[in-house]
Amino acid sequence: MAFASGEPVAGEAEAEGFTAFRVGLALDSVDPLARRVRDLAASLPPSQVRSFVFTELFVRVELEPRANDLFKIVERWAPHVVVHDVAEFAAPLVATLVGIPYVEHSFGPAIQNDVIRAAGNAAAPFWSAHGLAPHPLGGFYRYLYLDVCPPSLQAPEAVTGAVQGIRTVETQPPETQLTWLDALRGLPIVYITLGTVYNRNLRVFGALLDGLRDEALNLVVTVGKQNDPAVVGRQPSNVHVHQYIPQELLLPHCAAVVTHGGAGSTLGALAFGLPLLIVPQGADQFYNADRVVAAGAGVQLMPDRLTADSARNAVRMLLHDATFQTAAHRIKNEFDAMPDPQQAVETLEQLTAREPVQTAS
Repeated sequence: MAFASGEPVAGEAEAEGFTAFRVGLALDSVDPLARRVRDLAASLPPSQVRSFVFTELFVRVELEPRANDLFKIVERWAPHVVVHDVAEFAAPLVATLVGIPYVEHSFGPAIQNDVIRAAGNAAAPFWSAHGLAPHPLGGFYRYLYLDVCPPSLQAPEAVTGAVQGIRTVETQPPETQLTWLDALRGLPIVYITLGTVYNRNLRVFGALLDGLRDEALNLVVTVGKQNDPAVVGRQPSNVHVHQYIPQELLLPHCAAVVTHGGAGSTLGALAFGLPLLIVPQGADQFYNADRVVAAGAGVQLMPDRLTADSARNAVRMLLHDATFQTAAHRIKNEFDAMPDPQQAVETLEQLTAREPVQTAS
């Protein structure tokens, strides 16, 4: 197995002992472009944000340089199958050119069909330039889709073709413990995170802390590796601010999670049966929030509705209305019932052998 990606993923893969290839634009080139696309997307209605980011960033900016690099790697390394995430449109094109199967790997609820179609339309000229008939979905769902999303969060009929469920969140007690949590046992712990990308708007942290710091709670806040914990100012003793904490070490001790709605923090919280307050900022976060609210496991506050009072009222509701906790525990049970990664590996082996794929959801 080998990884083909940009930094820091390629370096992280090598550190774990895997073969890794660098593909696409360098980080110092793609970061300003990505920031510009996200800034432009911020002025759009939430319903248009994801489609804009997919077409402008993942297709028009990233597809061609990634495809050029990936084609050389695939020809030289000769894989039997390519697995790519659902924000990556070079792999279907390159795999089709060389005649090997490829697999979409999700990172949350399935991408909305209109978003995939728009991205497919944007990708069509790249397919035509290589003498291929453009695919209406950018090549997606032709072979197999690896689905990390539990049923309660999935949009009905979102994916066409074969689907293999895969449990990617481990909820067994970790060997490593955060010993400082022992001092927080007296009050419920609420975790506040804005993820690794959308954590630059300090006004969001400010509104949340203004609303929650005086509640009978312990607040654990992560501000991101690029921020100094001091950016949120002096806080009372029940507020614990860090740059980063592995969420699997913290979530087993929490009563609720406040997040921007990124797939990692959203699915992570629900895998531990925790209700959510979601304050979406961009990208897939509005959609993820909609899916959580539809499943009854959380509350959404849009950017223009986030105040200290609205945050306080939402968290009180999550902690005291059992319907949210019941829904979150239902989703946790769905996570626990999903096929383990070994079953996904066996399905991939069937695909590489050109056998009929037998999937489990």
